[in-house]
Amino acid sequence: MMEFNKVINNRHSIREFEKKKVPKKILKKLVQDASKAPSACNSQPWEFKIVSSEEIIEKISKMLRKSLVLYKKDFKKLSPKLQEVANKFYFDLGGCQNIIFVYMPKELKNRDSNLASVSCACQNLMLSATSNNLGSCWFGSLKGYEKEINKILKVKNKEMVVGLLIGYPKKNYKPLIREKKKLNEILKFIK
Repeated sequence: MMEFNKVINNRHSIREFEKKKVPKKILKKLVQDASKAPSACNSQPWEFKIVSSEEIIEKISKMLRKSLVLYKKDFKKLSPKLQEVANKFYFDLGGCQNIIFVYMPKELKNRDSNLASVSCACQNLMLSATSNNLGSCWFGSLKGYEKEINKILKVKNKEMVVGLLIGYPKKNYKPLIREKKKLNEILKFIK
């Protein structure tokens, strides 16, 4: 187990994975850790679907390759290096063997608090993955494909929040480290 600050500082989006499935026991632990996240009124609105089927992952990868065309305008704004990374990643999701789709209830009344709660659970899950020497990558470019993915996963009446790739980082992989905003840009004390 890593020390807490080391976990936070070592968590990066991993976009290249070993072709090796994460054992169910470890995946269950990640979800268990996710479920300990705070939630509005203790609602615990999350639901996790773990996909390890190569066939289903390939179908989803094909959909995401199409999304690069849908988001062409945004894609063109990326630096050439980021475009290269994205093209390579979307070709086969970096070789990842496990995807965890995270859902919440499809209701408008508590949507904001549900979304915040589910986001906390996702952060717990990704930090737990890092602590267990696994890589993760949050991908939300599923817009336009939720219905197709939900049909494949046999999910009804739930809102898909995000897909999380979970796996063993490729040996010698160097994550793309993006500069974070400085503390004085994001913090203000009100006296």
